[in-house]
Amino acid sequence: MTDALARLRASLRKNGWWRTLILIPRNILFHLTDFDRKYSTNTGMQAEDDAGLPQEHEGYEGAPPRLFHRIVRSLQIAPSRYAFIDLGSGKGKALLLASHHPFRRVIGVEYNARLNDIATENARLYQHPERKVANIETVCGDAGAYDLPAGDLLIYLFNPFRAAIMERVLANLENAMRTEPREVLIVYQNPTQRRLLDAAPFLELVTYREYRTKRFRKMPIGRVAIYRSRT
Repeated sequence: MTDALARLRASLRKNGWWRTLILIPRNILFHLTDFDRKYSTNTGMQAEDDAGLPQEHEGYEGAPPRLFHRIVRSLQIAPSRYAFIDLGSGKGKALLLASHHPFRRVIGVEYNARLNDIATENARLYQHPERKVANIETVCGDAGAYDLPAGDLLIYLFNPFRAAIMERVLANLENAMRTEPREVLIVYQNPTQRRLLDAAPFLELVTYREYRTKRFRKMPIGRVAIYRSRT
């Protein structure tokens, strides 16, 4: 109860009453899952997770497993062609889930050193019979200045940034594509800065979908926009 009250106070200070009320169902959803108990990981949301994050970063939340896998399957791609990169990877839950698919590489980039350390430990601890990628790479750094690897990319964004950082991320991606033309797919979940990607001349919207969960009919985490680099 003490920890729950601490999280409530922290959310009220950061988000105000209205956004806190919106977030309550999302928190309930994650507490109803047993992911961390099953795999001895630490991917849940805690009051201290947002400490030290600049204002331009959104708060941490872990990717819902069933929805994540459903989104990846919907892309109908050969994962071995792509490096999966989670920008704003937090505690690395999406990286753990991505390791179920045979991506060429699985990489997370996180600004907060504490969260990145937790992601590194989660990658070490995570044992799942469907894990196909043994080496999960975790990078502590600025997503807007990250040196993107060569080859085709699948970039995953779970509402990690506000406009100022998203603009830098897109500029960095455009420069990388200019240096080395390649296919880039972007999965943008809860796309609060979608207007910036819609306006990017080097990207085209493939699809936008609002997924429904079993426990809640419609939530922001179910809103997913998929983009592809223009050829």
